[in-house]
Amino acid sequence: MSLDVPVLDAHVHLWDPRTTPRIVSPAVKLFGFSERVLHGLGSRLFPQRDLDFVGRTDHVLASFLPGHLRLDHASEDVRGFVHVEASWQARDPMRYAEETRWLEALCGPDLRAIVGHADLAHPRLDALLQAHRAASARFVGVRDKLAFSRDPKIARWTTSEDRMRDPAWRHGYARLGERGLTFDAWMYAPQLRDFETLVREVPGTRVVLDHLGTPIGLGGPEGARVAATWHEDLARLAQHRQVHAKISGLTMPIVGFGLHARLTPPSAGELADVLGPHVEHALRVFGVERCFFASNFPMDKVSVPWSTLYEAFAQLTSTRTQGERRALFHDNALRFYGVE
Repeated sequence: MSLDVPVLDAHVHLWDPRTTPRIVSPAVKLFGFSERVLHGLGSRLFPQRDLDFVGRTDHVLASFLPGHLRLDHASEDVRGFVHVEASWQARDPMRYAEETRWLEALCGPDLRAIVGHADLAHPRLDALLQAHRAASARFVGVRDKLAFSRDPKIARWTTSEDRMRDPAWRHGYARLGERGLTFDAWMYAPQLRDFETLVREVPGTRVVLDHLGTPIGLGGPEGARVAATWHEDLARLAQHRQVHAKISGLTMPIVGFGLHARLTPPSAGELADVLGPHVEHALRVFGVERCFFASNFPMDKVSVPWSTLYEAFAQLTSTRTQGERRALFHDNALRFYGVE
């Protein structure tokens, strides 16, 4: 892949389940002597809803470190990445800054910004944010995952669907804006209306919607219905100028296109055809100035190679001006995260 503009990959996860505390770490440490055994047991180790979310266990059970990312990013156009919290496990919520400290020690200058984890309802939130900042000058914001579904077959990433309505959580969300920090908002598409209420009532925090709100089932038999409601909710949300859109994560298995189950990955042209109407809608309602592309690797790696994904993005923006393409692939993410 070759573009005439630089690329900042604005959503990447790094992990090493052998040496850092992850959900899968106990299984990897117990059975990691054999990848065949480990992956063979994958379907028995995890609930079906979690397996449906990740598609296959290839990448979540293996380490994904800067060297792996550089292999995926094998293009002279790539100028760095933004790391978004990757479910670091800690019994004490005050220890989530250890992931930031680990990243600072692990990564070189390609790491441009760190979005850490924090429980926004925690009474010592300010102290935790300060600990993140002390761990790395590259710490710029927080993701406190909101993705929740009442459907027991769909993976939940928070304990309550009322998280955004909790006064203590809202206070923490407002504190991010007061401290000049950003918020990465990740939820499922049916939660977008609650999110619109939040950003309307608490407008002082700059926020980016991760993965365009993850429209579950978009690629399935109910796709047209899912798309209609999702597009409407995105348009309503886009009326709030502090909200940005991260165009990413649309090839995750939970979205329903089934790309992870194919014998051969899709071509860039095929992927552009599948994603095109939804990417164009996001660009239309948010405007080019509030959108940027990202890979969500390695979560989306189960479905498509990085080079194919970005070639599809390139095709989808081929009629845009060079300035618009530079904004979408690089500059907007730098500006949103306040990176020099």
